[in-house]
Amino acid sequence: GFPASLQNSLFALFSMNLARIAAEWGYIGVTTQSVGAQIEAISWNTAQGFSSALSAFVGQNYGARQLGRIRRAYFDTMGIMTVWGLITGTAFVLFGDKIFGIFVPEPAAIASGAVYLRILGYSQLFMVFEIASTGAFTGIGKTLPPSIQSILFTGARIPLALLLTATSLELSGVWWAITISTWCKGIVLP
Repeated sequence: GFPASLQNSLFALFSMNLARIAAEWGYIGVTTQSVGAQIEAISWNTAQGFSSALSAFVGQNYGARQLGRIRRAYFDTMGIMTVWGLITGTAFVLFGDKIFGIFVPEPAAIASGAVYLRILGYSQLFMVFEIASTGAFTGIGKTLPPSIQSILFTGARIPLALLLTATSLELSGVWWAITISTWCKGIVLP
């Protein structure tokens, strides 16, 4: 459990640092990051649920040496996650302003939140792949590989955000840093 607990602790630390960077744009940056992350939780909480279920299923079948069932369950889970990632990603890209507007009434915050959701919408498929795949690794008792890749790529968000926010992207550079690192995690782990 140590790799996963370290991963979760560092994720919180990295997120606080990204919030500090976003805060350089005042309350709009903070509002966008905090509310946007809560909206995005619809994707990662769902993926986390499937990851937990896959972990238990893989663990039982790994112990029973039923590798075919593990393979089938993994690909079935990834199929479901593909649909979910595409649905949420598409909703964020196309309807980000309307979704954000449900929670925040201010036009400037809605506009910024729409940009956040649009940019992160492009990473939802990769995020659910990474999270669901972590469950398969956990089920066979190999928690180190997903933790290492998550720590490395999530930690890379901070220097990448600093680099991108110094360009014309400004605040959007933080959101692109999250999306780019998520692409990497979703490609490397599965």
